[in-house]
Formats: sequence, structure tokens, C-alpha cells
Amino acid sequence: MIAHELAAAAFERSPSGMLVVDRAGLIIAVNREVERLFGYGRDQLIGQNVDMLVPFQHAPSHADKRAAYMTELAARPMGAGRDLFGRHRDGRELPVEIGLGPVEIDGNICVLCAVVDISARRQLENHLRQAQKLETVGNLASGLAHDFNNILQGVIGYTELARDSVSDRPDVCADLEIVLDTARRGRDMVARVLLFSRQGEATRSKTKIEPVLDEAVHLLRATLPSNIDIRVHHDPNATDVVVDPTDLHQIIMNLANNAAQAMELTGGLIDIQTAPILVDEQMTKAYPALRPGMYACVSVVDTGSGIPKAVLERIFEPFFTTKPVGKGTGLGLAMVLRIARSLGGTVEVSSREGQGTRFDVYIPNADGSETNGPTTEAMTLEGRKCILYVDDEYRLAQLGRRLLESVGYQVVTHSSSLQALADVQANPTRFDLVITDNKMPHLTGI
Repeated sequence: MIAHELAAAAFERSPSGMLVVDRAGLIIAVNREVERLFGYGRDQLIGQNVDMLVPFQHAPSHADKRAAYMTELAARPMGAGRDLFGRHRDGRELPVEIGLGPVEIDGNICVLCAVVDISARRQLENHLRQAQKLETVGNLASGLAHDFNNILQGVIGYTELARDSVSDRPDVCADLEIVLDTARRGRDMVARVLLFSRQGEATRSKTKIEPVLDEAVHLLRATLPSNIDIRVHHDPNATDVVVDPTDLHQIIMNLANNAAQAMELTGGLIDIQTAPILVDEQMTKAYPALRPGMYACVSVVDTGSGIPKAVLERIFEPFFTTKPVGKGTGLGLAMVLRIARSLGGTVEVSSREGQGTRFDVYIPNADGSETNGPTTEAMTLEGRKCILYVDDEYRLAQLGRRLLESVGYQVVTHSSSLQALADVQANPTRFDLVITDNKMPHLTGI
């Protein structure tokens, strides 16, 4: 009797959904976790065919699979290596794992089914895959951007020298200004790629959200078409955050511009909101990237056309875009997510076609910290005459020499970090200042 009561208690209180099905596929027993998992009361389940818990597209073949299993009568996981789903009362599909085992009840062979909801695990796996994609593409983008930046730096520097040398030729100067403008646009693109890869330097400090938000909105109002309205709801209790203000500005501008593009033809409203959010242990289960504590939440909500489900699953992928050529790079949302995660926060999005989109960016509060970024001391070159300029790109080293010599300094250049070090060791007092590239073969600038 005691053993029977223990078995009944274990069945009812199991953290896994437990149900018993007879040979005909009728449910004869369920526990409370099955009720919670599928949204039915047990009186709505007992006596019903188990196919009611199977997604519609799989229900026709489920009976044959069940009959095949009944001929084996062995404990085994069902659908090992395949994605399995259950069907909730409201019609949505739930990712599950299912284990099966034969049991004898009153002389009849039945099947005991253990059902485990793996929604949280799938969410964590998706977060991990996304993080791995971002890291891989970020490293690739960083290397390409660094090399391309060196090329552009040479184009810009030598074009400036050429322009200054033909100041008496306005027509030539005008042409060179076009070259400079084009190269600078390329440099700005490289800066965005480096920001995405987090290779660019970020100076973070305790920052109030409201001034940065006001500046961003001021710029947005000047550029948004007249059929799009923008409103701001700033909660004065929203906490300060430790962030590079440029990063925060980038987050707001990217999300707002995306919202504007979604309403380009129809018009609508962009609502930017800030609020303090207390993230507790329960909330971290839904948002695994967060830790318990106070956060500032910056939300951008639009009344646009919404995002299709297939697109919604990919919007944070680097270089993925649905915009026509020339309208976007596919880096905007990837950068927003990468910045938020580098701060210890995350980005969540909800959207339904025809009902607009909402982005929530969670950023940890400052905790009284003043800064966690690099600090620099002001330096003046007054009275300093000899500069050692080191860059493994020969043309950039020569460019640096010419620019510095034009303002009165004596400059020694090296394209080899080893030779530069030997030069300093041979005469340590010769140089008043060293200007050096950091990433070089053999020795870094540091």
C-alpha cells in the first residue's frame, strides 16, 4: 500500500509531464505538470485521444507511429535526434523531449509518457548560436577593417598634402575635396565595422540617458519625413548607466532609423521610452543574458508594418538585411545587440505583422561607478623636437613624417618595430616622443 502511494505521489509531483495512454491511444492518467504544460484540465484530457496534444501537421502520422511502438514494447526515447513538438490548448507549438516506456495496468499494457518542456533550453541554444555568429563575423570584420583603414588613411593623408600643395588651383582643389569626402565616408564605414567588432576604443563613464536621448531625438526630428511623428517618454527615475555616450547614441539612432524605414510609405509614430527595471531571478529565466539587479530600459516602439516571423529570427545576424541595395548594410541591429551585450545587457524584440514593432534595450545601472574606460593624460609637444614615428605600413610612416615635419618637428621613421626598438636602445635620450602603430609584426606598439 505504501509503495502504491509513493508511486502515485511521484507520478503526480514529477517535474516532467507524465501521462499514461492505452493501446487505442486514449489518455487514462495525467499529472499536474501535463495540465500546466498543455493548458488543459485533467477532466478535459482523460478519455481523449493523445493526438490532441500533437501538432496538426503531425497528427495524421502519429497513430501509425504509436501502433509501431506498441509492437516493440521497449523503453526508449521517442524521436531521438529529431525536433519534437507538443500542441498547447491555444494552438501554439511547444518544443519538447518525450520518453516512452511500457507499463502494465490491471493486466493491460499501456504506455507511460514523460514529456519535458525544453523551451528555455532552445532559447539558450539560440542565444549561444547567435553569440558564436557575432564573434566569428566580428573577428573577420575586425581584420578586414583594420587593413582597409590603413589604405584609406594613406588616401586621405596624401590627398590632403596634394590639396595643400595646389592651393592656387581651385579646380584641382575641388576635385581633391571630392576624393577626400569619398575616402572619409569609407573611413566612417570602417569605424562602424570596428564598432561592431568591438575593436574600436570605447570610453565609458557614468552617463545620464536623458541628454543623450534629447540629442538623438533632435537629430531625428530634422531628418524624419513629415508623415512620421516622434514622441519621448523619459522616466526621471531611470538609472544612470556606465556607457560610452556615443554607443548609447548609436543604439537610439539605429533603432529609430529602422522604425522610420518601416513606416516610410505609410507614416506613423515612433515612441521612445526609458524606464528603470528591476531584474529578479524569475526574469533572468526569460532573459538569460541578464543578471539580477537594476537596469535602465530604453524602448523604441513603432506603429509600422511589423516584422515577418521568418525575418524576425534573423534580424540580429550581421550583414542580414531586407532593405534594397544602398539602403542598409545589415550591421545596425547587430551593432545594437553587440553594444548592449558588451555592457552586460541585452536586446529583446517583439513584433507582429501589421501591428508594429517594439525593441527593448536593457543596460545595467551605474552602481555608483564613475568610469571603467581608459584614461589619458593631456600632453603637449611644446619644446619637444625629435619624434620617432613607427608604422609597419611604409607609406603611412612617410605620411606621418611629412605631416609632422611641416609643423616644425624632426622625425625619424621606421616600418620595422624591431629596428625602431634597436634605435631607441642605441640612443635612449634621442627621442622626445614615440608615435607608433599598435598591430605590427614581431612587436606590437605597446
